[in-house]
Parts: sequence; structure tokens; C-alpha cells
Amino acid sequence: WLVPCCYKITTVFSHAQTVVLCVGCSTVLCQPTGGKARLTEGCSFRRKQH
Repeated sequence: WLVPCCYKITTVFSHAQTVVLCVGCSTVLCQPTGGKARLTEGCSFRRKQH
């Protein structure tokens, strides 16, 4: 279980093709899988409203 070290908001796209790091603490937020990106366990997220 990962405890978030900061509460910065970082936008991550569902099909991100690169590793996305937190802008505040450089924690890995997600990793590419060839399709949808996989969120790191313990990361909080919300879907953007259209």
C-alpha cells in the first residue's frame, strides 16, 4: 500500500504511452501496457467530466 506523499493533480490520459510521474514528488503514477495505461496501486484518480 502506497501512501501519497503529495496531493498535486496530474492529468494522465487513458492510453498514455510513456511512464507518467507525479509533478510534485516524482512518484510513478502509471505505466504503459500497449493499450490502456495501468495506474500504480494506491494512486487516487477521478474521471474527467465531459
